[in-house]
Amino acid sequence: MQHWKIYLAGLALSTVAGLAHADEVTLRASAFVPTSTTYGVPFQLYVDRVNETGAGLVQIRVVGGPEAIPANEQPNALTAGVLDIIATPPSYTKGQFVEADAQSLTNLSFAEQRESGAVDALSELAVERMNARYLTGYGTGVPFHIYLTEPISSLDDLSGQRLRGQTTYNLLFNALGIDSTAVAAPEVFTALERGVISGVGWAFWGLGDFGWDRLITTRVDPGFYNVIINVLINNDSYNRLSPEQQAILNDAAVWFEDYMVEWSAERTAQEYAAQEAAGVTAFDAGPELAELATRVYWEDLESLSPEIARLRPMLER
Repeated sequence: MQHWKIYLAGLALSTVAGLAHADEVTLRASAFVPTSTTYGVPFQLYVDRVNETGAGLVQIRVVGGPEAIPANEQPNALTAGVLDIIATPPSYTKGQFVEADAQSLTNLSFAEQRESGAVDALSELAVERMNARYLTGYGTGVPFHIYLTEPISSLDDLSGQRLRGQTTYNLLFNALGIDSTAVAAPEVFTALERGVISGVGWAFWGLGDFGWDRLITTRVDPGFYNVIINVLINNDSYNRLSPEQQAILNDAAVWFEDYMVEWSAERTAQEYAAQEAAGVTAFDAGPELAELATRVYWEDLESLSPEIARLRPMLER
């Protein structure tokens, strides 16, 4: 048994023992990044809201991040019921249900995805495929970009360059003739510094988290796709809650989605200022880049699942 499985098995037993003598339910949670980092902070805001409004009824305890349970194993831990809640991007649940990744292409806020029926449709698939349901999510409106150590004069200049990538970028990078190289985030700075790679694919927020903004000179605009982080709950765990406890989680989600509109706008403004201060300048590639990125991704998803044709109208204006 892997170390994290032993850790979580002991955690589950201790939590069950504690709950036997209490009316208040404590849900075990984890996130794909530490909750003190750029993409973990919003999840912590949701957790704090639940814990504030759910005192005496339901609480969420974050039991560890990727240092305790690897990010790619957290969906499996959720399915097994060892974790009750996770915050994770669709790329980590794509193995269980590929349709989750369609959210990366949406131009709707999470609240608008609720209104369109997309969240319910995805949640139904999540219940079927991984015994989980959607609580809330964040990141819509935060695009991905290509960042480079040297300026370019056209998209053709990207052909043949070796950039740090991941599954999110592979289709676009292939279409642009870019050599996508897997480099762990903590090792990217050294790879940039030594010229092993000439840039990175990365989300708009957090370029400076690892100091990359000291080596990056160019951001290719416009951005493409969306940073989507879904907050999922084990379906059995959710069904064991009373209606009042479920309402606390759901009401916190409504509050959170409304709160994140202003919070995200402020965070984006801060990031623009930080990149400008670091000397990162924008190269405007025009609409071609985003159109290409969107087209190749939809085509790939549609080839992988017939459900995409049903979901796509719910995710696009």
